[in-house]
Amino acid sequence: MELSGIGGTETVLVKVLNYLCREHDIELILTSQPEQPAFIEKFDPKVKVTIYAGKYNRLFNISRRFLTATNDTCFISLSPKMIKLGAKIRASLQRKYRLISWIHFSLDDQDMFDAKADLPYADGHLAISSVIKNQLCSYGIPEEKIFLIFNPIEPVTTELSATDTTNFFYAGRIIFEGQKNLKEMLDGLSLVPNATLDVYGTGNDLALCQSYAEKLGINARITWHGFTKNLWSQIDTRPTALLLTSKYEGLPMIMLETIAHGVPVISSQFNGYQDVLIEGVNGFSYPQKDVNSLATQMKKIATNPLPTASVKESITKFYPQNYFKKFANALHQLTM
Repeated sequence: MELSGIGGTETVLVKVLNYLCREHDIELILTSQPEQPAFIEKFDPKVKVTIYAGKYNRLFNISRRFLTATNDTCFISLSPKMIKLGAKIRASLQRKYRLISWIHFSLDDQDMFDAKADLPYADGHLAISSVIKNQLCSYGIPEEKIFLIFNPIEPVTTELSATDTTNFFYAGRIIFEGQKNLKEMLDGLSLVPNATLDVYGTGNDLALCQSYAEKLGINARITWHGFTKNLWSQIDTRPTALLLTSKYEGLPMIMLETIAHGVPVISSQFNGYQDVLIEGVNGFSYPQKDVNSLATQMKKIATNPLPTASVKESITKFYPQNYFKKFANALHQLTM
């Protein structure tokens, strides 16, 4: 699989593979060199990391891995194309190794592969959100082959110091009108006087977003931090809320990280947001494209903060003790 090295998927991989290597032989195979490879250093030394760079080298080596795999090998893949390749080779050689999909984004909102054609080749599926589970079911995959496990997040025991200012933040890729839809966020901020916004992240649309903020007359209220290696070391006071204006998501890890720190979320009602957001408990939502509703929720949370303890307790199903029970059960069922 291909990873940038700085996303939520990388965070999850480190947690899960470091857990699995306690009882299993684990190897992570990457199909390209990550742009930011520092996350690889976070793996337990028992996790073997192999990188196949180059189109033809990649295809040859991965095909060879399937060709030489023993029957007790289990391939868990983030790539539907690799699932299909592995299934074709397995069928031709009459092997019995297992193929499990573990997709980390909405399947219907991408054009990288034909999910409906490729994913049914898998023996089973780990779904990180109810959206992905429903999409898999819509492809005709039996529900008993799909395990909804979500993603893990560590609980945070420390408390951020409170502040009287109204300060929102966003962390992620800078995309103006695409998936992350920062235009809507900037429009919402323009309707909330005196509120400030910290933006952590970078992307090709940065200059466009800054220009639009200037046009709205709000750029003086925004701090553009760029890419931040360790986000929570940079945040020393409790923000009013995370703003998430996405058009679609898989399971946004920044949402879970924020709530684990006791900070609520204001999110667009993208398909699946309810997996994390509990209205009035750990945040508020608004209908997509409804900027006035977004501004209303921003004002509401600024004047009526949600209790930190309740926010943290709202995601106990994602904390490691509960998550890894689900994960272990899913693997047991899928490899029996």
